[in-house]
Amino acid sequence: MRRSRLTMLVVIAALVVGAAMWWQAAEPASRTAQAPVTEALPGPRVPSSPGTSPPSTPAGTRLTAVYMTRMGQAVLDETGAVLFRYERDDPRKSRSACLGDCAIVWTPVTTSGTPSVTGIDPALVDTIKRPEGAEQVTLAGRPLYKFANARPGEWTGQGTDHVWFVVQPDGRRNLNCLPGPVQ
Repeated sequence: MRRSRLTMLVVIAALVVGAAMWWQAAEPASRTAQAPVTEALPGPRVPSSPGTSPPSTPAGTRLTAVYMTRMGQAVLDETGAVLFRYERDDPRKSRSACLGDCAIVWTPVTTSGTPSVTGIDPALVDTIKRPEGAEQVTLAGRPLYKFANARPGEWTGQGTDHVWFVVQPDGRRNLNCLPGPVQ
C-alpha cells in the first residue's frame, strides 16, 4: 500500500513537471517578444552642430547605421529608436501592410522631406504614401517602423509573431536576439 502511494506521488509530480514544461514551450512568440531589451547606444548617435537641437519628427528624419554589441547591425532614427521591417510588407509594392491597430503599436517612420542618412546607401532610401497621406520612409523597398513604447536603444518587438525584425543598414532583417526559432 505504501509503495503504491509513493508511485502515485511520483507519477503526479512527473505530470506536474511535464505540464509546466509544456506550458512554457507553448507560450506564444508575440508574448515573449514584448519584454523590453535595451542596449547602450553607440555614441555619438546623431551628428549635430553645437547650439542646435536635432530636427523634430517627422520633418528632418535621419537614419543612422549603427553596430550594437548584442544586436549587431541596426538602423536608428534621429531619436535613437531602433527601426524595424515588417515581413508582410511587399518590397515590390509601394504600400504598407501595417494599418489601423497595427500602426498604433508599430509607428510608421514618416518624413516631410528627403531623409538624411549616415552609413546607409542613399539609393536604398525612399518614401511611400500612406493611406492617411503621410510619407513613410522605406529602406530597400520596405517601409520602416518603430515600436511605439520603446525607448532609445531598445529593440522591444524583435521577432514578434515571426514577422517583425530589426532592420540592417542594407534593408535585410537582423536575426540576432530573437525570442525563439524563426525561419
